[in-house]
Amino acid sequence: MIVSGGVALPSATLAQDADQALPPPRWSVPPQASVDDFPEAALQADASGAAVIACDATPDGSPVNCEVRSETPPGMGFGQAALGIVQRGRVIASDDGADAAPRRFAVRVPFNLSPEPPPTETAATFANVEARWLTPPRPTASDYPQRAVDRGLSGGAAVRCEVALSGKPTNCAVVAEVPPGSGFGEAAVKIVRRGRLNPATIRPEEVGSAFVVTVPFSIH
Repeated sequence: MIVSGGVALPSATLAQDADQALPPPRWSVPPQASVDDFPEAALQADASGAAVIACDATPDGSPVNCEVRSETPPGMGFGQAALGIVQRGRVIASDDGADAAPRRFAVRVPFNLSPEPPPTETAATFANVEARWLTPPRPTASDYPQRAVDRGLSGGAAVRCEVALSGKPTNCAVVAEVPPGSGFGEAAVKIVRRGRLNPATIRPEEVGSAFVVTVPFSIH
């Protein structure tokens, strides 16, 4: 088990530099992307990319008549994935809330396979967390997700937890999983929760601070 750093997470976050000919939207309900939105073809090719989507906003803020304006690189499925993401949001169609005619807008949706850095508090507070385990979280063969075994997948996950005075990791959550949907994130959380930091090394001011554990899974 490697403690520190992060793993690559396919992410899709909305950017506003979409199309100079069309205004960007103002979201009342921002569309939420998930790792499952990353196109399978792009994952297999280890490709990042982006797509620009143009839509009309109905009076209730629903994106309609959406189309792919551009897709980079082409043929990877980014356009279709971005369509689904944008249509989950709701825009502010008028300033006063009154009915307004549909308004055309454009938004750029990037898909990024680059590793995401862990929170800055991790490096500052728990840079040497590997040496501070009283009971290191140890994976077992039974921790390997069955869906990953069935597909012959290797990968990893990054888990962010908070420090408790007892040393038990608390409020653990997955911050990265590669490949997405493999089950590595859920398995990594269970593994990390089995560990315990040495209470003797925990200062009162560190209680509640965060640290990140990267758990690799290899089928070989």
